[in-house]
Amino acid sequence: MSLRRFTVFLIVAISIFTAGSAFAEARTYAVYPFEVNGPAQYKYLSRGVQTMLISRLNWTGHFEPLAASKELSEADRPTSKITEIKSAQKLGVDYLALGGLTIVGTDVAIDLRMVDKDGKFWTKSAKTTMEGLIPALDTIATEVKGQLFEKPGSKVASDEEKAREDARPKEALNPEFISASSASVAMQSTVNPQFRYEGGTETPGRWRSQSIDFVNRGGFVADVTGDGKQNLVMLSDADVKVFDVDEQRLKEVASYQYPSRSNGIRISGIDIGKDGVTEVVLCVIMEDRPYSYIISFKNKTPKVLIDRFSNFLNAVRLPPNFSESLLGQKYDSSRTFYSKSVTEYMYSNGELVPIRHLAVPEFANVFNTSFLPGKDDYKVLVLNKYGRISVYNKALEPLYESQDSYNSADVKFETPTKLVGFGSENKKNKMEHYYFVPMPITVTSISDPTKLEVLLNKDISVASQVFSNYKSFSQGEIHSEYWDGVGLSLAWKTRRIKGTVTSYGVADIDNDGENELYCILNTYPGALGVKFRKTLIIAYELTLGK
Repeated sequence: MSLRRFTVFLIVAISIFTAGSAFAEARTYAVYPFEVNGPAQYKYLSRGVQTMLISRLNWTGHFEPLAASKELSEADRPTSKITEIKSAQKLGVDYLALGGLTIVGTDVAIDLRMVDKDGKFWTKSAKTTMEGLIPALDTIATEVKGQLFEKPGSKVASDEEKAREDARPKEALNPEFISASSASVAMQSTVNPQFRYEGGTETPGRWRSQSIDFVNRGGFVADVTGDGKQNLVMLSDADVKVFDVDEQRLKEVASYQYPSRSNGIRISGIDIGKDGVTEVVLCVIMEDRPYSYIISFKNKTPKVLIDRFSNFLNAVRLPPNFSESLLGQKYDSSRTFYSKSVTEYMYSNGELVPIRHLAVPEFANVFNTSFLPGKDDYKVLVLNKYGRISVYNKALEPLYESQDSYNSADVKFETPTKLVGFGSENKKNKMEHYYFVPMPITVTSISDPTKLEVLLNKDISVASQVFSNYKSFSQGEIHSEYWDGVGLSLAWKTRRIKGTVTSYGVADIDNDGENELYCILNTYPGALGVKFRKTLIIAYELTLGK
């Protein structure tokens, strides 16, 4: 190659490289304060939305804001196509972001115009609420960057991703619930979206009962007295208590005292008479042996129908019909909960009759197992001894296990520490080992009857991460999870609940004709004040704003 040809080649290569480098430079933009059409109290959003869009449109190295963009005022906003082009040239940016908000009540309409330096423009619009303003701006900013660049996260979702999002249930319209997706229904609130709050005692959509002077071990809501109204049934360390809920206050109407030497570990409800009245299933541990009772509270008078049944017993919704059924399990001195002994029972002529043995995953038992119905089959949900939830298909093949722990409760009993054939361990040298009975999982449909949700109580405690036997949580959160085809994903959750959640569910607890999400709590006066704990109920309206 001659020197002349080499020189020409080098010049061309440098030119191409220089052009490529120039093309790779980040494009720039400026955001003007938004025009606000609405009550004067929202005028602050003119600057607020400007600041939010400056940060949300930014993609370092690709799309970056003008350094002086925050200094632009409402008076600087261009008013015609000619002034838009002149403004872009004067500022030296590639794009201008101009927009406005129209606010009527709690509804907000967002209009955004993106104008390039040649005067070409396109618009983005969204309708939301004050609470949903920030998620809506996030979506608009992502779409803008997606049109300008093939930015990761802005491409069109795949069929699989769409199917997973379609499986997500909508959250109830309640300001105490936090959505896990900006795509779901926005929550109603008039609180400044710049703020994040935990909620107070007067938060709309939530109520709480008075505190009652006893410590509960769980409970449920059902009509157990036969008067056509829902009752609150709770287990204490001495008895089963039945309450009426009258104007959000608890009134005790009946009780059943179980043997004083017993350790109450679970109550559940089932209508064994098929007459619309629920009976109470009580399981206790006495002298290292399980005993179960079935108690009727019709007419507010306790009557024992099954007395001292020598197995663990619990009411569980079983496939294929997923109606409440009695699930029992034998006691094994070497394996406290041996999965092969899980049996379905039927109440007949005053006795419990075994119907079938249930195939369940290893380490499953009558207290930690639930079933999630599907279109053609079902999933098996098991809370393992670490509190993590495992999901199996109907063939008992493992599909998923959570990283977080859920539904832990301070309800426990001792389990064997020596194998059969090795004799009993000297109590003086015995190392205590406990099985902690988890609170039951609730499977329900709240906002969409075609989509099932798995409600779980998230364990929140630093001490429990260090001490495995510490289960008194100072606070919790109710999480709504759904099966997305791969695992359990969060749909929404409540704000932090102050106190130790011991049970929860969905029922018309206050008999107003609408279901509520209720939580049974023990107050948390501190690790050294456990003897001062009390019981109370909080309930969340699920139809707020409809």
